[in-house]
Amino acid sequence: MTEPGILELIPNLRRYARTLVRDRHDAEDLLQDCLVSAYDNAESWRGINRKAWLMKIMTNLNYNRLRKQRNSRAIFREDSDDMMESIASPAAGDFAAQDSLRRAVEALDSDQRAVLMLVAIEGYSYGECADILQIPQGTVMSRLSRARRALAQTLAGEKGESPATDNATNTANVIALRRPK
Repeated sequence: MTEPGILELIPNLRRYARTLVRDRHDAEDLLQDCLVSAYDNAESWRGINRKAWLMKIMTNLNYNRLRKQRNSRAIFREDSDDMMESIASPAAGDFAAQDSLRRAVEALDSDQRAVLMLVAIEGYSYGECADILQIPQGTVMSRLSRARRALAQTLAGEKGESPATDNATNTANVIALRRPK
């Protein structure tokens, strides 16, 4: 199997950008900046995992964006209309469940959202995720564990269940969270 081309990876990159910045327009800007940076460094394309390389570029660009916002005291916008639109295609009549999941993921800390997106949705290993985010693998594992636990508790609370009573089932459902193939 050949390495996918940059154009084939744009939907994955767009979804990851929306997860990082939670705003459609800022996500498109981040995606464009990522593609420009990749083009400028085209000589690096040979013999690498392009998808992981592009995700790493996007992560670094986002860190730079956040650093600039912090330095200029900019207000972080919480516009998340469609951040999770492509995580799952709901079965007929299952829109309420998708909406609950979307809201639960949006409520996560941004670090937890990024790890959850890379591991559970994009399918990266813990090591690959750690490399992309430039954090230790143990940090990836703990953030993912906290994210899954928070999702399970939030979803149990929305169903009116006690988080402790059906936590194992909710956790299993959240752990199985995958993008449809």
